[in-house]
Amino acid sequence: MATRISDIVQARRHSSGGIFSVNAIDLARMDGLAAPLVLLDNFRVSGQPFGPHPHAGFSAITYVFEDSPGALRSRDSLGNDLEIGPGGIVWLQAGRGAQHQEVPAVPGTELHGAQIYVNLSARNKLADPKTMHLLPGEVPEWRNEAGDRIRVLVGGFGNVRSPIAPVEPYSILEAFLVGSVAYPLAEGDNSVVYVLGGELDLAIDGAVHRLTTETAIALSGVGEAELRAATGGAHALLLSGPALDEPVVAEGPFIMTDAEGIRSARQRYQSGEMGLLKAV
Repeated sequence: MATRISDIVQARRHSSGGIFSVNAIDLARMDGLAAPLVLLDNFRVSGQPFGPHPHAGFSAITYVFEDSPGALRSRDSLGNDLEIGPGGIVWLQAGRGAQHQEVPAVPGTELHGAQIYVNLSARNKLADPKTMHLLPGEVPEWRNEAGDRIRVLVGGFGNVRSPIAPVEPYSILEAFLVGSVAYPLAEGDNSVVYVLGGELDLAIDGAVHRLTTETAIALSGVGEAELRAATGGAHALLLSGPALDEPVVAEGPFIMTDAEGIRSARQRYQSGEMGLLKAV
């Protein structure tokens, strides 16, 4: 089966009052090859732009980059109050619904991270909400003799696996490349490669696609792609999981498959079924 590849998408930058800035990848421009990924943002925040808010029907993931000046405070209506330092990750599998609030652990200190939303299939839209996390020193890493390093945040790479186990399989890897690695493509999966720094060449099916800083590409196929640093080094997020070909109906913090699912989620929130969470 020939590999399907999207256009290269340039991140769009948005900011709000000097408190919050984001480089956002427009996944809608990826020819349907990003699903189940529904949001991919590279953000910096130093204040509190968002109060407690609900989610339902998908998983909300925050990864704190190793270069972040500050840590993340992540609270939710499941009773968790976590401090996630640079290099750590928190995964809220919202399922039928939960509330959370995420802010810099030290007010006024900049937090640099990735915000990632992964849709849930219809059969798991009402799964029990669950929070999973890894502190910086708990994230397993893969390395080779050439000096390439891959942090296995979720899923696996080579013989290294993350202990985070979502209700539906998904993989989030952070790659620091000075040479090249083979990136496996599983049948039925969609993959997104997002370059955060440097330049990266993605070689597959006899073609080479050059990705520069703050660009991304999506692909689907079987076999492997070669990822190689183009000029001195490359830093990228690699995200992949089973393609999800289901209707997507989104309203604010809820993602369902139809309008009735949205109405039901709204009712669960309004009736208190998603728990309570006071603002910090």
